[in-house]
Amino acid sequence: MVVKRRLETLMRSEEEYYELIKEIRTVLSKPINLQCTCPKIKCEWHGNCQKCVAQHRYYKNHIPNCMQIIFHEKVKEVARIFELDTRERDMTPNEYWDYVKKRDQARQEFR
Repeated sequence: MVVKRRLETLMRSEEEYYELIKEIRTVLSKPINLQCTCPKIKCEWHGNCQKCVAQHRYYKNHIPNCMQIIFHEKVKEVARIFELDTRERDMTPNEYWDYVKKRDQARQEFR
């Protein structure tokens, strides 16, 4: 019975859910909210969220940069509770993306 009551407090009503969906539709209707926020502007997948997330899911080495801010604060709070330290992962240098582009161009020259 306690579990059922807990679920009831976590669940939205149908009307609350409908209102949430309307709010999401409004947010997504604004072009500014659809722009890529990733700071890795030289990344091959910058602006292509579907492919970016797909490759991050496949390799499972870290979450996309645009989502890290969401998780960073939550993980820091959990780490604080357990008296652990956190550090941000270093971003791939822009020079690496320049190198990828250079190598891709060289490969095309030999085709």
